[in-house]
Amino acid sequence: MSSTKDAASSGPEDHGPGPGGAAAVPSPRLAEPSPADATAIIDPSPGFSAWQSRSERSLRWQLFAGDLLAVGLAWGLAMLFQSHLKPDKSVVVSFAAVVSALLVIQLLGLYRSWVCDEFSRQAARIMAATAVGAVVLVASGWLAGSLVALPAAPAVEGAVGAAVLMIVLRWRFRRWLKSKRAEGHFVQTVILVGTNEDTAAVWQMFSDEPELGYRIGGVVGRQADEPPWRAIQHRTALDDLPQLSAEVGAEGVILVGSAVTAADTAAAVQASLGCGLHVQFWPGLPGVLSRRIRTAPVCGLPMLYVEAHRPLAWQVWAKRAMDITAAAVLIPLSAPVLLLAAICIRLEDRGPVIYRHAVIGRYGVHTEVLKLRTMVPNAAQMLDRIEELNERKGGPLFKASNDPRVTRIGHFLRATSIDELPQLWDVLTGRMSLVGPRFAVPQEAAQFDEELQRRTAMRPGITGLWQTEARDNPSFSAYRRLDLLYIDNWSLGLDLAILANTAHAVSVRAVKAVLIRGHRKQGLVRTAAVPSMIQTPGAKL
Repeated sequence: MSSTKDAASSGPEDHGPGPGGAAAVPSPRLAEPSPADATAIIDPSPGFSAWQSRSERSLRWQLFAGDLLAVGLAWGLAMLFQSHLKPDKSVVVSFAAVVSALLVIQLLGLYRSWVCDEFSRQAARIMAATAVGAVVLVASGWLAGSLVALPAAPAVEGAVGAAVLMIVLRWRFRRWLKSKRAEGHFVQTVILVGTNEDTAAVWQMFSDEPELGYRIGGVVGRQADEPPWRAIQHRTALDDLPQLSAEVGAEGVILVGSAVTAADTAAAVQASLGCGLHVQFWPGLPGVLSRRIRTAPVCGLPMLYVEAHRPLAWQVWAKRAMDITAAAVLIPLSAPVLLLAAICIRLEDRGPVIYRHAVIGRYGVHTEVLKLRTMVPNAAQMLDRIEELNERKGGPLFKASNDPRVTRIGHFLRATSIDELPQLWDVLTGRMSLVGPRFAVPQEAAQFDEELQRRTAMRPGITGLWQTEARDNPSFSAYRRLDLLYIDNWSLGLDLAILANTAHAVSVRAVKAVLIRGHRKQGLVRTAAVPSMIQTPGAKL
């Protein structure tokens, strides 16, 4: 999405398929929400826009505080232990480096959301800012002392330390912000301009994935008085856009390219900017990561260039080499943990330790992957009786957080992901990869449409884009979108980013599991599900 805004298991053993027909799941279609459902999506309460502005400033201040801590700590310690300058001069030199780095960070837009939303761009600009700080440190040291006391070593060490600290802190901030947005905090109310199928798909995506940070407050378009738009705030004339934005407390608008003419687009942009709204443009390119899109202006007018996705051969080989190396190292290291887990499983119910999971592998081949058993031995036969516990919506997937089939030790093994350690053997033997689309059981795959079947072009992964970005999201559309996004944009860098996010998520869950062990709450506490405007034929909602 381009912007003019300034400102960041399946089967009976794990998420098995829900009971029901095996009709193919085609692409989504529209369904009209009830007025009550639509009310849950929008929140045109008075003062909401002002609250959003305060929360946005709060986020910027948190980012600034983290940056200040990182650069101050990095160059302060470096000058403390490495500098040959006098203490008073060391403080002044360090201060100059810190101020210059923070100033460059500001100038590079690192407190604007359109920069912070793309982490690779953010990291590159952070390294540039710390490099400038290092140059300022050396220059200040030369002015304050002599060539003998030149603080070259502290400058380099401080720059590296500051860059690493800032990247880590901002990455952690990004994960925290996403979790808060999933709970409904720090979201931006916007108005959609356009009323076609693409607009409905955008509405669906933001409704199903609140962690993206958007709340749809209303819609403007010629067909806004027809289903499904009648259930929310709507206007048919672009002239009413400023009034509608004021009514719902909107901060911006999203123009859907395929839904409006060039003349309407120009009018909407002018009207929106005229009343202080941020303007974003949805080009309708699902499945294309932003790093593949370049601006190619023609006579000063914006035009987008989409790069082809052609992974280099060495990256494919490197991915497999990384799988083999990691599995070969981790299998012996995890052996003591697996042995202890196996003993606990056997002691609980005397059942088998390993569960052989029948799944669809690469190229649609039926295969088996290994897991530590976390459910009672007859879990498959109990599936029909717990259909009402399914939290997955809009598709054939099944998951129940309070699944009665899970054993006591199984809860802990799942929370810490220890149950998936045997899959390292599947990675070593080539049935799986460390990173890839989540494997599907045959009953699920039989209901996928032809487009989603493309996910079998790659080996299923122990972790993947969907697991790190929307693991707890009940929407099938999020599962579908993220799996296809990974397939269409795979790169070795993307795999490394997913592995880093997985390590963080597993560590957090493991700590929580250890802390609350023995104090599990009865029942499931979960925020109300966001209603869906798109239904999937053949899938029970």
